[in-house]
Amino acid sequence: MTIRYRLLSSYIFISLTSSILITLMFFMHFSSVLTEEIESNLKIEALSMMQEIDWHVFERIQNIMIWKNLEVMQDIRVQDIDKRLAYFLREISQGYQGMYPFLLALDNKQQFIAASDMPFQRKLPNIEHTSWQTIKVSSQSIFIQTTVQESSFFALAVPIPDQFTSGNLGYLHTAVDWDSINRILESPLPFQQQDANSYSFVVDQNNQIIAASKVLRLSGLLHTQIPEQWDLVHTDKGVQQVTTPFLETDTWLLSWSTSTGHRSYSGLGWKVVVMIPLDHALEPVFDMWQILLVFIAFTTLLAAAVSFGTARRIAKPIIQLAQFTRDFRHDKKSKPPLIQDSGEIAELSEQFTLMINNLEKSQQDMVRMAKFAVIAEMAATMAHEIRTPLGILRSSAQMLSREKNLSPIAEEMVGFIESETTRLNDLVSSLLASSRPSHAQFAMYSLHAVITHAIELLAPQAEKKSIELILHDRCLQSNLAFDWDQMLQVFLNLIVNAIQHVDVGGFITIEMNATPDTLVIQVNDDGAGVPDSLKESIFEPFYTSRQEGIGLGLMVVQKIINTHHGDISISDSQSNGACFTITLPVNKEHIQ
Repeated sequence: MTIRYRLLSSYIFISLTSSILITLMFFMHFSSVLTEEIESNLKIEALSMMQEIDWHVFERIQNIMIWKNLEVMQDIRVQDIDKRLAYFLREISQGYQGMYPFLLALDNKQQFIAASDMPFQRKLPNIEHTSWQTIKVSSQSIFIQTTVQESSFFALAVPIPDQFTSGNLGYLHTAVDWDSINRILESPLPFQQQDANSYSFVVDQNNQIIAASKVLRLSGLLHTQIPEQWDLVHTDKGVQQVTTPFLETDTWLLSWSTSTGHRSYSGLGWKVVVMIPLDHALEPVFDMWQILLVFIAFTTLLAAAVSFGTARRIAKPIIQLAQFTRDFRHDKKSKPPLIQDSGEIAELSEQFTLMINNLEKSQQDMVRMAKFAVIAEMAATMAHEIRTPLGILRSSAQMLSREKNLSPIAEEMVGFIESETTRLNDLVSSLLASSRPSHAQFAMYSLHAVITHAIELLAPQAEKKSIELILHDRCLQSNLAFDWDQMLQVFLNLIVNAIQHVDVGGFITIEMNATPDTLVIQVNDDGAGVPDSLKESIFEPFYTSRQEGIGLGLMVVQKIINTHHGDISISDSQSNGACFTITLPVNKEHIQ
């Protein structure tokens, strides 16, 4: 079986299996995740409703606490003979637009004195009745009545102080409409639609429902007890799932929040309960299951359709690489295929291309090492076999040059012998220097000092061609570990090479720059430069562009720089000449 069909069958199996497993896991966990989200929203909604109701009740208490201290309340003393108190109560009731259905003023004997609306004067039980609950607000007593059957309001009562003597004149009663609280309970949950039924209600300290949302009020649940199984006291979570039949639904998810009051108002011990039928909450899960079944079917068809093309696309670059390896054995100049891909296939192609390039580089290194071996062998032979006769020839030529009766032609010939023997001796010295194992003596020196010394040594040679030698040192300090003699040879070779290629009146610039880890030195000239095609071979042994050169100077420079763990490269200078860039590390770890 080919790799293409192996990939095809594997891809179909993996994609189909993965989609089924993911679908099942998603369905299994979606229910619990959604339940947790609903529980969190229920807790937040219950807390928000309870805080809003506390704030609403606190405002009503604040109002009645302010009204009881008004001067008009003192008219109870004269039985409100001029009806000024009744008029005031009626103005309050009308001004709040139904929030206070009626207000009553009673004396200490619970006798009627004034009312905002006469038909309501007998609606409330006596203040001593047990149905009244007493609370303290700012150390003052407030009475509240929430169990008035078949009423759309709850009542507040507060003693009216006598401003002329100690004690109280009577009581101020006010009815507070439940509608404001009912509207708070009607708020839909964040995950429900705006027209969804709201199952929220308020229970008092006796777990009796005293206010509820519309659907619960229409079901006749007002002033009834909640089921005993709903333990709203001993459950720490604040959310529970109950299975008691309630409103024709067996399972509910409910949350509650206990009143904590507002400012000086410490609360009435009320609780807000927010419920939602569990099957309604999880209805999106079952809808999702149907969608997931369609998704599995679609994934199966899509996997079958896409797998063939995907397997073919994945296998194609591998086939191309295999074909390239076969062609490369017969033709080393074959180019690797261009893989338009990403990931492992592209990395395989990249690493394969890198391997080919490394092989070519290794081959070049082997050729270079072979040249070095030839140089070493030549140097070892020439050192003893050539230098001695060259020395004899040079000494003989110098002695002949001292003869007085030499003809002009003879003098010229003697000069040729002396110069050529000198050149041959320099060639032997260069060969010896390039083949001798480098053992640098590292110590801390100033690179600025060694470059300055090289410029001083070559200044006379530069002056012969009117060449200006310029040094720009931009380093705060240029001390680093190197071998003085070897580094001096580097800059002597580079500057001499530049002098030989720069025309009369030119210039050579040496620039020093520093980075946190390196020193960078650039030797620029305004000569003819080096063609791009020759830059790669300029450091090769015996490469030279001058007829009288031997092509070993730059090779020696590169070898010394490598010994110092640095790097040297060539590029074009700004004046279209040559630019040699040397990078040296500034750490001291190579000091020997």
